[in-house]
Amino acid sequence: MSQEINKPMATLRSFFLLVALCIATPSWAQFVGGFGSGATATGFGGQAQLPLTLLNFDAELKNDQVALQWSTIHEIGTSHFVVERTADGNTFSPVGRVSAAGMSPQGLTRSYHLTDAAPLMGSSLYRLKSVDLDGSFTYSELVEVNREENDQALAFAIRPNPSTGSTIGVGLEALSAEETLFVEVLDLAGRQLVSRRMQGNPGDYLQLELKDRLPAGTYFLRLSQASTGSHTSRLIVGQSR
Repeated sequence: MSQEINKPMATLRSFFLLVALCIATPSWAQFVGGFGSGATATGFGGQAQLPLTLLNFDAELKNDQVALQWSTIHEIGTSHFVVERTADGNTFSPVGRVSAAGMSPQGLTRSYHLTDAAPLMGSSLYRLKSVDLDGSFTYSELVEVNREENDQALAFAIRPNPSTGSTIGVGLEALSAEETLFVEVLDLAGRQLVSRRMQGNPGDYLQLELKDRLPAGTYFLRLSQASTGSHTSRLIVGQSR
């Protein structure tokens, strides 16, 4: 008799256990499904921030260099700018990088500039790459600069290159022997680091002795005269031994 009573009780316990599992399972599944729903902190933010506005991007040939200038407004989270150059319209190479202000008060215009100290001969196209702190970027429209070949162009070669950084050897190939030669060492931003006035003839080998050794890196060496114009070559300074 006791076995007959216990059998319905066991069945009843199994029924209540099954009901409890059915109730619990949807709750657990809903929790797992809600985790990673795609909601992020930005989803709860206020008004979306606008990117910077590029007011202008200009390139102008000045004294055998290309002066690049641009202005922005409404900068928010801007990291830096990169100026790029191409001769064929397909392959671009960087000319230089300029740090951005990052933030600008409402209505304030920011102005930037960069110098291409060794522009290409003929036609070149420049563009500005604006990079944000999150890595996203945009490009400006292309601007063109045309650098004409000079029939009486000044020409030289740096030998050796890489240089020691203490002495720069220059082999003169074409110039006016009657005029003073203006020699400059520039950094990648176009800033003058060294300047000298020298005399020479085609075929001469000049040595530019520097008071302070240049740190290892890349520079520009520019020679110029009034009648023959100027010529710029890339100068490499190797590591000191």
